[in-house]
Amino acid sequence: MNKTIAIVGAGISGLSCAYLLSENKDHNIKVFAKDFSPNITSNKAAAFWFPYHVRNDKRAIQWSKSSYAFYKQLMTDDATGISMKKLVKAIPEKLLEEDNSWIDFIPEGECTTLPTEELKPGIKKAYAVTVPLIETQIFLPYLQHIFEQRNVVIEKKHISSFDEIPGFDIIINCSGLGARDLCHDTSVIPVRGQVALLEPQTSLPIYLDNDTPLYIVPRKDATIVGGTYEADVYEEATEPETIARILQTAYAFFPELKQKKIIGNWAGLRPFRPRVRVEHEAGTNIIHNYGHAGSGFTLSFGCAKEVLHLVEQIN
Repeated sequence: MNKTIAIVGAGISGLSCAYLLSENKDHNIKVFAKDFSPNITSNKAAAFWFPYHVRNDKRAIQWSKSSYAFYKQLMTDDATGISMKKLVKAIPEKLLEEDNSWIDFIPEGECTTLPTEELKPGIKKAYAVTVPLIETQIFLPYLQHIFEQRNVVIEKKHISSFDEIPGFDIIINCSGLGARDLCHDTSVIPVRGQVALLEPQTSLPIYLDNDTPLYIVPRKDATIVGGTYEADVYEEATEPETIARILQTAYAFFPELKQKKIIGNWAGLRPFRPRVRVEHEAGTNIIHNYGHAGSGFTLSFGCAKEVLHLVEQIN
């Protein structure tokens, strides 16, 4: 059935919904956002697939695996900027109790234990996981190019009320942190992440140690070194002393990174919510899809698939 659909938000959640919905040529889709790539938080994401702060939500297991399969399918096209990379998930010796809940999210056969001789000093155990790495500087423009081909309309407009976009059969709310004001949902809070950018070092694996904390993401445009998890911080700016600390931690584990020139730094605000909201709001034509925190790319196409089902159920 032909439907006119408005999508609010052009981060990865909004764009993944637009992508799946636009596969149906009968839908007329318009995306509203105050900014588009490259001026959005999704561009600043390290954007490797891994469940982050959603492990207590069992719905996220299927969403994550669905996104994994989607990215794996797209990686055959170089234009997408998606590749499958080795990720090392490290467990430091200082951690008394290991949380293995993330393993439930990993597709079968994609996770092994790293040999003891390959462990870094101070690490008691590590896993090798094959995951999609999404080069946001390539993938987000790729999606927008697809939208041009599919006649998806994008409009730069800040939406402060759903009343500002009348006349649509369905509104899909992917406003992320903006849902605090748009939906009066104060359970959504910003979680700031700060990262340093070094010259590319693509021979490294993705390295993840949530407890130190440290992550290293070898992209084509830069080596991203993070990071921080600063809840309820609204200032989207980096702090020199924090960036210096992040780099010193990285150098301790990967001394070869000292040879790489520092080329910049970023800060982004993740839209955290205690429970991701993916639902049709009763009595309205609004479908919500927000609150993915640091798992935006990990959950994106799985949540978009659920949004697609909700759209089909609305007459």
